[in-house]
Amino acid sequence: MAKRDYYEVLGVPKSASADEIKKAHRKLVRQYHPDVNKNNKQAEEKFKEAQEAYDVLSDPQKRANYDQFGHAGVGAGGAAGGDPYEAFRRAQAGRGGGRREWRTDSGATVEDFDPSEFGNGQFADIFEQLFGARGGGASVGGGFGGRGGRTRARPEPQRGADVEYPVTLTFAQAARGTTLPLQINRGGKVESIEVKIPAGVKDGSRIRLKGQGEQGGGEPGDLFIITAVHPHPYFRREGLDILVDVPISLWEALLGTKVEVPTLDGPVTLTIPAGTSSNAKLRIKGRGIERGSEKGDQFIVTKIIVPKDLGDDRATIEELAKKHPINPRADIHW
Repeated sequence: MAKRDYYEVLGVPKSASADEIKKAHRKLVRQYHPDVNKNNKQAEEKFKEAQEAYDVLSDPQKRANYDQFGHAGVGAGGAAGGDPYEAFRRAQAGRGGGRREWRTDSGATVEDFDPSEFGNGQFADIFEQLFGARGGGASVGGGFGGRGGRTRARPEPQRGADVEYPVTLTFAQAARGTTLPLQINRGGKVESIEVKIPAGVKDGSRIRLKGQGEQGGGEPGDLFIITAVHPHPYFRREGLDILVDVPISLWEALLGTKVEVPTLDGPVTLTIPAGTSSNAKLRIKGRGIERGSEKGDQFIVTKIIVPKDLGDDRATIEELAKKHPINPRADIHW
């Protein structure tokens, strides 16, 4: 069967940027990953197809060959000598600024945003990888040695490839952290490892495990765990805080009451003060998201439920309205 166009596989136009290609690939990997689609042969094939397309389109040289020659051009120009700009691409993909990073107790690095530009003073390291330059070493492009001979910088061993592994977490696992057993395919060999997911990750976080990627002739690559967090049926996250809606009756709002509310650490009894309005936020300190030494709070958002049929009590309510007049829109300037 003929191969599908790689751009069609990822669902991106031929003018797509590297970032658009990366995002499209991640979306498909999460959708068709074997861990999510167990014993689904069709999903497995789509997963492999997306991976193959990304391997080509994420590499500038392979992509240029593919754009010019189609599938016949894949692999052309990328032979044993290796791409001299591989170090540049890796530096661009893994060292840029524009993201928030924080380090876990186990030494893993968590990236909450994708890199989009270079960080401070990274260019010296990049050129060092490109040309093998070292202080006092051989000249780039050929200088002259002691005998007048032309000297060249020795090519440095290729760094191992980075490996991306998507995982799906529950809301509680992301908020409180967990340990997951994973099976990683490295160099055609499946290895079982345990990865500690730190508390506080969110949807799209990247956990970098240095040196846990593919082995190369030189430094090994890194393993990136990409997190997808399932939405919770009633909790939602805002920064490090957790919010949950709590319905209360009109009478409870007027007179005050005590209600039992859920938290990630078990139920808590909360006092609703008399005269509480709808959408009021009541704080339960320290029951939010953990991230390193930081910890957010949980907020209860009140939702007042009113009776639909007042029956014979309507006159009584009207008398109360006259006795206690209030203009809820007094501060709104429409």
